[in-house]
Amino acid sequence: MKVRDEIRNEILKDVKAAKAKLFEGLVMDDEVKANFVSSLLSGHHILLVGPPGSGKTTLALRVSRLLSPKAVVKSCPIRSYPDDEGCPWCEALEKEGERKETIVLSPEERVVRVQGSPELVPEDLIGDIDPEAALKYGTLSVKAFVPGKALRANHGVLVLDFIDRMQERALNVLMQALEGDAVTTGHFDEPIPLDVLIIATGTEDVFQVLPTDIIDHFDIIRLGYIEEKTKEKEVIEKKAEFRGVLKHEGEVRPKEGGVSRDEALERVAEILHRTRTHPEIKRGASVRAGISFAELLDIYPVVSRRSLEVADIKEVALFALPHRIQLHDYASSRTPDEVISEIVDEILELGKKRRVTLSRDDVVAIALEIAKEDRVRRPLKYGFYDILLKRIKRYPESQLAKLYQKIYKELEEEVLEKEKEELTEELLEEIEESRKLRERMQQLVRELEARALEETLETLEDLGILEKSKEGFVIGRQGIIVLLESLFPRTVSGARVFGYGRHSTGKKSTLGEGRVVGVRKYHLGDRYKDISLKDTMREAIRNRRMEITRDDIRVQVRDIRTQLYIVLAIDLSGTMAELEKLWYAKEAAGALALSSLQYKDKVGVVSFSNLAEEVIDVTDNPYRVMKAVIELDLHENAFTNIGYGIRKAREMLLRHKKSSAARHIIVISDGDATAPDPSPERFAIREAIKTVKKGITISTVCINQASANPELMKRIAKIGKGNVIMIEEEAKLAEALLEDRDKIRAKIS
Repeated sequence: MKVRDEIRNEILKDVKAAKAKLFEGLVMDDEVKANFVSSLLSGHHILLVGPPGSGKTTLALRVSRLLSPKAVVKSCPIRSYPDDEGCPWCEALEKEGERKETIVLSPEERVVRVQGSPELVPEDLIGDIDPEAALKYGTLSVKAFVPGKALRANHGVLVLDFIDRMQERALNVLMQALEGDAVTTGHFDEPIPLDVLIIATGTEDVFQVLPTDIIDHFDIIRLGYIEEKTKEKEVIEKKAEFRGVLKHEGEVRPKEGGVSRDEALERVAEILHRTRTHPEIKRGASVRAGISFAELLDIYPVVSRRSLEVADIKEVALFALPHRIQLHDYASSRTPDEVISEIVDEILELGKKRRVTLSRDDVVAIALEIAKEDRVRRPLKYGFYDILLKRIKRYPESQLAKLYQKIYKELEEEVLEKEKEELTEELLEEIEESRKLRERMQQLVRELEARALEETLETLEDLGILEKSKEGFVIGRQGIIVLLESLFPRTVSGARVFGYGRHSTGKKSTLGEGRVVGVRKYHLGDRYKDISLKDTMREAIRNRRMEITRDDIRVQVRDIRTQLYIVLAIDLSGTMAELEKLWYAKEAAGALALSSLQYKDKVGVVSFSNLAEEVIDVTDNPYRVMKAVIELDLHENAFTNIGYGIRKAREMLLRHKKSSAARHIIVISDGDATAPDPSPERFAIREAIKTVKKGITISTVCINQASANPELMKRIAKIGKGNVIMIEEEAKLAEALLEDRDKIRAKIS
């Protein structure tokens, strides 16, 4: 009986009992359970997708509970049944006249687990020649061939953990197992029968890393973290190993004001859930992390010799959680410790209490308004709070005005009620009726307005949306992060940063030193760290040498990688004020810096009008780029010196001439060259020619309007061996920059 039929019959015998065996102690959605059982009944291979600690491997291994003990041929390395046909090892036994002795495999032994990694090679799955056996029996003997884990999973379940970490050439050997009931090797003329159910596990990266024809052979079942805090708390309490530790000798009794174990577990569950919804966290803490957190909290009173207090939960959280979370790329200015600290402070109410609570959407909207609207940004930057208050009143529908109004109303109820209590009847009689009372109330309103504005700014500073500058406030770290977060989905999502498809030697990679695509003989000058010990030893064994010689040494061949340094030259002349063109140029700079993370490229910015100045040197930190460009201001009634902008960008790139990276300039302008006299166009052309001679390419993005000079922009791009992109809508600036970057990268690749 095939293993899939065996599993199907066991489920159909008693569906309820089968589900109990599979999902005992696991907290999963009913939909996940139904899908998993349906796939098993259908005999399909299964790919479990979910974050670390969501129970993927546990569920895959639970399938052994649906298997029964089976008798297999003892000396057969692929666990054939006594009546199986086509097994070369069993046929060899028959030819030699040996008796087929059997052993009984337990259900657990019928499950073979493979840990996916880049070092896993096809021979690990299918098998390879054993050099010693080959010398003894001959290379063509079945005794010289050692089956891999895929063949040793015959009549059982093959669990592929972290399939997204496996090389494609290792996955390709599984295609035969996925497609049919036999596999072929170079060692045997006839196919080897293989009866196996494959259950693989991986993260969401599998859809970016694995080829479609591999994924197509699986039923996809998505697992997630436990959504209900109460259930997760129960799981953590059940799994934590030190539940009884405080009952031992030396027990520390909780004192008054201490935190009970039940309260601590509630905080643990809440902190875990917050890490999974926090906008800066890409991968939150798993249930496994929660169990470790709870165990450390259990042991803390024994170590500290006192009862657990609220502040201790933060101390343990900073020890147990930061290394178990992963931040988004756009939060590159932050550390996991900082994010965990903020989460714990908020949950445990250790930080400053705010008068109003802002939703995530409110934070994003306010940060965008402060960055985008000069009527808000400039008074904040220069400390003109009286002007800011007037503009808040003038634009009551703005996000900042709405926050101000909430705080004002809270203050009004609090202060005026107190003031009314102090204005007793006797006092009112002494006051000159309405005039003095009205003056007092007007004074109170002015004080309230000033205090409300002060608390509004303090609230935004506390949230990280604003931070103090020498003169006033500028947009803060959290504000920049949420702006980058809003750009992130359309710039980076879906990018295959770890390679995709078949790789051939010399193909250019996007990250690091490239993936290993093969091996070759050692050449003088090769790095020692590229030597493959495994392939070197294999080569020596194949050549039947007792010692390794230079001819045996094998070196790993990697993809070639090309890095790109890009400098944006942004026009700050007065015409860029129209239709928010400057804001979209700033947004485009952030989008380009953010998307360049996948290539490890670097982005810098210069600005130009009458002359030009450096905004930020080339960097791989999108936070620094966004922070720098947000503070750019238009130069009213200024000229447009495109040539000087190109020169300044060239000077910046030439400081990095020792780098092996390709260098590129993108000029963004909506106007004609009007400086310097007497021939601004010729000056721009001359600077472009000088730039190209230094090996730097130039592209131009022309916002097409009456003041633009498309012909000049086309000519600069042609001289610069780059691209010219004409756009009618300034909102498409970001897409234009990303399009140009992709075209330049295609050329250098």
